[in-house]
Amino acid sequence: MKIYVVGNSLVLEDSIPLQLLIKLKKKFPHVQIEEVDPNENFIPEHGSIIIDTVKGIDRTTVYDSLEVFEATHSVSPHDYDLGFHLKLLQKLHKILSVRIIGIPQNGYTSKIFKDVCQEITKLDTAY
Repeated sequence: MKIYVVGNSLVLEDSIPLQLLIKLKKKFPHVQIEEVDPNENFIPEHGSIIIDTVKGIDRTTVYDSLEVFEATHSVSPHDYDLGFHLKLLQKLHKILSVRIIGIPQNGYTSKIFKDVCQEITKLDTAY
């Protein structure tokens, strides 16, 4: 299993996944976990997991489909986000499906770390 962590260290509400990165690597040494930038030709491997913040949620949530995410109206390259990128890859048949562990934007807590670890453990045993 491979886990991709997406975030922006310059934006507080988008930096939470990056704050988890080192702890997750220590907790799951058998899992390949890496930071990625969706703007850098990122194509997730089949069966991988993506961890990112999701606007509007209040608890850690696992998504197995991109259909639940609202389409953004991209006006400039600055509007290009992970959701848009993944939907484009899906349309181009570069990915078949995607699994996302979405975490709330309301700040890092030990509960978020615990919840993410529980989801990774569930998904890891499913493979």
